[in-house]
Amino acid sequence: MEKLLILSDTHRNQKLLRQAVTNESGLTHIFHLGDNYEDMDENPDLLENKKLNKVPGIFHAGYIDGSIPAIQEISLTGWNFLLVHNVNDLKKISTHIDFVLFGHTHNWSYDIKNKIHFLNPGHLKSKKDRKRKATYIVMDISDKVVQIYFKGINGKVINSEIVEK
Repeated sequence: MEKLLILSDTHRNQKLLRQAVTNESGLTHIFHLGDNYEDMDENPDLLENKKLNKVPGIFHAGYIDGSIPAIQEISLTGWNFLLVHNVNDLKKISTHIDFVLFGHTHNWSYDIKNKIHFLNPGHLKSKKDRKRKATYIVMDISDKVVQIYFKGINGKVINSEIVEK
């Protein structure tokens, strides 16, 4: 079993970033979906025994000049993830992708299109931004089932989904 934390749009808010990570025990992976993804680099203590994957936001110099890939594909326990900050950067999605994880809008969301699950964790910019509260996602991943939890910054579940193979 893998336990994944998905964050986006932290915008240098170290307090909320730290709170989201410390809310969760047993994490094996952290995905940061851009806009100040370097925020994780400033917290090496939070990364102990965890694998970090990240993509840049649209204002990052590496995104703008193309020196840092804007899209990453990752496989965990037989599930395939596509990480991107701005979902509009995706021109075509391979049929073997199970989950597209994106940020940018600061609004948590869940949708299914052509059997692909699209998830946005929201933001950790401030307790409230654009009239939207700070949120993140936790996923419990096994080879047959993914449990998805959208959480507020207090760690309480605001929505959940189950995906089965």
